[in-house]
Amino acid sequence: MGCVLETTPETSDQVTKRLIALLSDPHADTRRTAALSLGKISNPISISALVSSLSDPDEEVRQWSAWALGNLDDSLTKEALVSLVQHVSDPSDRVREAVVLALSHTTISEKVMRVLAEAYSISTQATQLTIIQTLAQFEFPFAYDLFIQALKSPKPLIRQSAIAGLGELGDPRGLLVMRTHLLQDSNVGVRSEAAFRLGKLGGPADRPALRQARETDPTPNVHFWATWSLAQIEDEA
Repeated sequence: MGCVLETTPETSDQVTKRLIALLSDPHADTRRTAALSLGKISNPISISALVSSLSDPDEEVRQWSAWALGNLDDSLTKEALVSLVQHVSDPSDRVREAVVLALSHTTISEKVMRVLAEAYSISTQATQLTIIQTLAQFEFPFAYDLFIQALKSPKPLIRQSAIAGLGELGDPRGLLVMRTHLLQDSNVGVRSEAAFRLGKLGGPADRPALRQARETDPTPNVHFWATWSLAQIEDEA
């Protein structure tokens, strides 16, 4: 009769260290798998290596590294948070989206986010969109002025994200802005977002604009959200 030799299971630290080493593998597929696995394990000892991988030449490695850092949320160092903020200008849409998602999971400080806001005016439109989408995940009062600035953008998705940010911020000054864009913005997505947000935040003073949009807007989507919002406001009356 033989005997079975049982191996001692590896600790989280041991597995994490082996995966960290794979982040330097010459094959991109291996680095991608390592970053994804580190995100699932979420051991804080991987933070420094994942920050370095945010600069990997492969966009999927950068994407999964950002996602993994987001899973580490409260364990992230200030340096890691700053690095995530810096990568909102990544040339890849997928990476920027992953960075926004990661930042939304963190308890990032207002000071760090102000740095992000200050970069808005000197950024490309793609980066501006990511900045507005990132700030919309939080409720920093200073973001109000940036959302107003973003509403002047020629890019509709930036304007729509700015309306969403105003909605999340909940500043009552934003109601007039929403009514204006509901009735005057040239993009259906922006008008629809404004209609929806008025239903979430608005009151009796917003009914005339919503009724006008319901009766005169040529698009079914705006008509739907204006009708929905009127019902929300009337139910609360």
